[in-house]
Amino acid sequence: MAEYPPYVNAYNGIPTLFGKIKAAAVPPKFNVDFLSTALDLKSSSYRAMIPLLKKLGFLDPANVPTKAYKDFREPSQSGTVMAAQLKDAYKSLFQANEYAWKLNKEELLAKMKSLTGVADDDQVIPYSAGTFLALSKLAKWEGGVPKKSESATDDSEEEENNNGGRKHRDLGDGRLRLSYTINLNLPATTEIEVFNAIFKSLRENLLRES
Repeated sequence: MAEYPPYVNAYNGIPTLFGKIKAAAVPPKFNVDFLSTALDLKSSSYRAMIPLLKKLGFLDPANVPTKAYKDFREPSQSGTVMAAQLKDAYKSLFQANEYAWKLNKEELLAKMKSLTGVADDDQVIPYSAGTFLALSKLAKWEGGVPKKSESATDDSEEEENNNGGRKHRDLGDGRLRLSYTINLNLPATTEIEVFNAIFKSLRENLLRES
């Protein structure tokens, strides 16, 4: 039996569901009673949305809202959160085409049929494609997906050098830039030529731009 991507039959109701999730308070458990009372979604077609929310990672196995559910409710995060959840829930689709959300319905149907190995007349794949397209409209793709912070791969790094000075390495444009703090011990002399010679040497050997 084919393993289908997440889907619901009544995928046209997806925008309404997530709009109401944003407006309502987070419940202790997301169940049928919460759907019909707090969200005022009384149609039986919305009951299938609960398993969908689990597959998308918005509910845990006990129907308790997850961090993704709570973060989605914040307008500034909802689009990127949805994109992240879709990339995980439809992992095989994104492995086959990392820009899956740009596919039109016919292209998406063909790709899902290829991945699942079902026949051309399969009755479920159109629901999977429709569900994905409805969800992807709620996602923010071009802005990127939230990534875990990794301090070791930050674009700007600051290091101590062996002489107690500080150098900065900026890898943003692929070029290496160094800046140094230099401590000079000047000789006890009143001869201006001595100072001129010292600073001339600094300018010629250390302060030149490569």
